[in-house]
Amino acid sequence: MRKLFYTWFHFFVSNGRPLVLPFVFLISGIGFQNLVSLAPWSVERGYSRIIYPFVLNVLSHLSRSFSFSVGEILTNFLLLSAFACVVFFSVGLVRRRDKSRSWILRWLRFGVWVTAGVLWLFLFTFGLNYQRPLLFELLRYEQRKAEPLELEALGRMLVENINQSYAEAHNGGRKIPESGEIIELLNEAYDAAPEFRLFPKGEFARPKPVYSSEVLTRLGISGIYIPFTAEPNYNADIPDFQLPFSIAHEMAHQRGVARESEANFVAYVVCVNSRDPFVRYSGFRNGLGVLTELYRVEPQKAKELAQQLGTGYREDSRRAALFWAKASGAAGALSHRVNDLYLRANRVKAGAADYSNSTTLIIAYHLRQRSAGSPEAIR
Repeated sequence: MRKLFYTWFHFFVSNGRPLVLPFVFLISGIGFQNLVSLAPWSVERGYSRIIYPFVLNVLSHLSRSFSFSVGEILTNFLLLSAFACVVFFSVGLVRRRDKSRSWILRWLRFGVWVTAGVLWLFLFTFGLNYQRPLLFELLRYEQRKAEPLELEALGRMLVENINQSYAEAHNGGRKIPESGEIIELLNEAYDAAPEFRLFPKGEFARPKPVYSSEVLTRLGISGIYIPFTAEPNYNADIPDFQLPFSIAHEMAHQRGVARESEANFVAYVVCVNSRDPFVRYSGFRNGLGVLTELYRVEPQKAKELAQQLGTGYREDSRRAALFWAKASGAAGALSHRVNDLYLRANRVKAGAADYSNSTTLIIAYHLRQRSAGSPEAIR
């Protein structure tokens, strides 16, 4: 590795004059991202509240008229272009053995320009939202640990609501809502949630299924937000009871919630406050991290509550485990690693582990609801 590093360093020093400008452009993007992270409230007031809503509405206006995912088409085109560039570079390198240095330099310059351009475009269309204040601060939630009795009460509430919403959703042969109806229910819940008035308002691009859902399954991905087209995309093959939560999660990204734990929390609140029991069931399932917190202080009570989960929940969990076992191979591991690096590059210290950090927000949300005497706290 040292030999390789010295080789590239010597190459850059000897031939790097054409690379100076693209590298400055790239490094300035990285530096800007780190600089604005020092002033999260300035990002909130200047970017997340003013610039991002404008960008979101413009991009949504361009992509919402298409029934298919423009982002998926764009992604496939970029992947094919990247593959073609690799082939073209390799063939050219073989044919130009006597001029390999200039050929490498030309393609390296091109690659740095493209990388820098994509970075700045990403920051402008979405990426700066990673540097806004924590949602915990924006919602002014009380930062304290829940008492064991509070955790037990919350755990019991979740178990009861999971069982109740499952029974209501499947009562009398009730029809499970289709994806289009789920999206309408989620939009309705987003508009009605008082906690999320700070989010952008408007007619955004609708969540869209991707044709390559099988590929997403193998990669362990239930949904993905494409910031360059402002489109929430979801895996159409996932178990039906996971669909509302997954779509709500990507819709949270669309509204400027960048961190995964916060998008999970927003999806939870939106789902559990829906008027449809199937959507509520999808949300309440994702609040059971409360039982994990309870297990750390009262393991026996946590076990007793877990045992009260109904057969419907257990059967759905079994189906989900079988489905996501498809992502247990090398492709799933690689996808997880890439996602972890992506999140860390955006200054999310926990990386991919951040997904599970939504429990703290869920607990704080219900504690506020209970202290305010809201009926929603004990639905």
